[in-house]
Amino acid sequence: MQISVWVPYDEARLRRTLTFVLRPQTQRVRLIGVALVLLGLLLVALDPSVVLSYGVVFLGLFFAVAIGPITVSRAVGMQSNVIREGLHLTMDDEWITVTYPLAETRFRWAGLGKVIETPDAWYVMFSKIQAITVPKEPMTEAQRAEFAAFVAGLQPVST
Repeated sequence: MQISVWVPYDEARLRRTLTFVLRPQTQRVRLIGVALVLLGLLLVALDPSVVLSYGVVFLGLFFAVAIGPITVSRAVGMQSNVIREGLHLTMDDEWITVTYPLAETRFRWAGLGKVIETPDAWYVMFSKIQAITVPKEPMTEAQRAEFAAFVAGLQPVST
């Protein structure tokens, strides 16, 4: 396999990637938020005059609804300006290489954790929180088919 594509910077794609990678952690926070809401509602039902109960409900709602989007937004804002110029993605039988104008990252397929396909991209996971997004849009149909066949034959390592 030899696939090489230019991928322009897309903040929406970056947000989807960060949301995907952070999903396990944000799901736990949401569960904690739901538990706090239920606890707060129970406390309100027992004694509506206790102001702290309403605070627990508010805190639970904040955890359940706001923490995920805030985390993604902050992560986007903390990204280096290097990534805002787009990247060149090169994949061969041994490596996946991400090249920005001022930086380059290479990973051997041998270290692969798993590949997750979505309608608009593949997420190539090398650890639980380290993913390379391989967007489908800049690839030709032949490149998509070749890449899909390649990753179907990979043997992920357990992480």
